[in-house]
Amino acid sequence: MEIVYNNAYRIAKILWIEDELRMLPKVSRGEDSGNAVIRVYDDCGVRRHIYKIKSAKGAGLAQIADRREELKGLRKRILASLKYNADPGEYHVELTAPFKIMREDWEQMRSQSNPKKIYGDYWHGNIHMRSRFEVNTAIILDKLGLEYKYEAELWINGRKIHPDFVVYLPEFGVCFIIECMGGIGSADYDSDAVNRLRLLTDGGYIPFRDFLVLGGSEHFIPTAVWVENSIIQMVNSIAAECVMPVGKKVVRQYDDPLTAELPPDIAARIAEEWG
Repeated sequence: MEIVYNNAYRIAKILWIEDELRMLPKVSRGEDSGNAVIRVYDDCGVRRHIYKIKSAKGAGLAQIADRREELKGLRKRILASLKYNADPGEYHVELTAPFKIMREDWEQMRSQSNPKKIYGDYWHGNIHMRSRFEVNTAIILDKLGLEYKYEAELWINGRKIHPDFVVYLPEFGVCFIIECMGGIGSADYDSDAVNRLRLLTDGGYIPFRDFLVLGGSEHFIPTAVWVENSIIQMVNSIAAECVMPVGKKVVRQYDDPLTAELPPDIAARIAEEWG
């Protein structure tokens, strides 16, 4: 877990890990009479079965056992990095309002869905990309441990688009878009960029919540640190919105969050002036 993520995101990650561990079968590697085996336990921790790893059943369960150990190790590292002695058990994740792209949308998306031909020789693994800027962004997303799909198909107001990246945060069940706009300052490019952004905002996508723009021009070439910090700030902002103490009342979008916490007289005056 990168030290740059805020406490809210780390807590959300721990809560997600706990959910994942609860859903996975309770299995572990071990040895029995000199044979490598997988032990299967029930919810009370009582051993129920033993399978040799060489068996078909055991081989499958071994992958689950390794995944459990991986998640436990990650949980331990994140817990050690939490600030202010925060207890994840005192928090929960809840959305104050839906995001434009949710888990259900993510599961139906297919990466590299754009039929438009790619001319440049820019590759990230087996993904053919359109620019060095996009490749560098993908490298940073990998470094930050974030899942993404490249140029997945998305429909907004009856129009099909293929955002550069759709990033998925399983801790919250939400996604956000990243658009890499490295040609700002060119008339043709600017016109296309404005149209793309207008389509997003017309569709109700909120900047720095539902989408993030990484810009560049011939006079400003984004550094890896700049791109990384921009993405981290986006993730931290979403985490700060969605992670809250247990028992705290969630202020819904339709509850008018601008006035919900204000004294009644001031709230009434603002409602009258802005009404």
